[in-house]
Amino acid sequence: MNLILLIVSVVALGFGVYWYFIHVPNYFAYASSEGEGLKEFLNPDKLLELTQEEQDDIWILDVREEEYFLMGHIPNAKSFPHHDVEKWYHKIPKDKALILYCDLTIKTQNVIIFLEEKGYAKMLNWGKYKRWNHKETVEETISI
Repeated sequence: MNLILLIVSVVALGFGVYWYFIHVPNYFAYASSEGEGLKEFLNPDKLLELTQEEQDDIWILDVREEEYFLMGHIPNAKSFPHHDVEKWYHKIPKDKALILYCDLTIKTQNVIIFLEEKGYAKMLNWGKYKRWNHKETVEETISI
């Protein structure tokens, strides 16, 4: 009985690793219909330059959970957690260009798909937050 349980556990673990690291697609650099111009910011150095300038027409959205945002995020990013997209999307004007990132590109892509359905057209899936290799911003509270 213990041998069967061990075999089932190993198979389940192997499937989990496969699903997480191999099967899950990577949506890094996906640009929506009018978002191709945002690809210039895929390079972390270029995105850093953007954060150092006053840009009202381009928003950087961190769609990770709030606690991860507080622990560190890209400067000037706004916290809009992926699990609450239906609650917050109306706070973003449709004429803004959006650069979105998360801890998994599939979460970001799900937000982008939702926003595309709501009429947003200028978006870029920047990828995973761990790509950010510059000084991050740490906060105690979130203000939107």
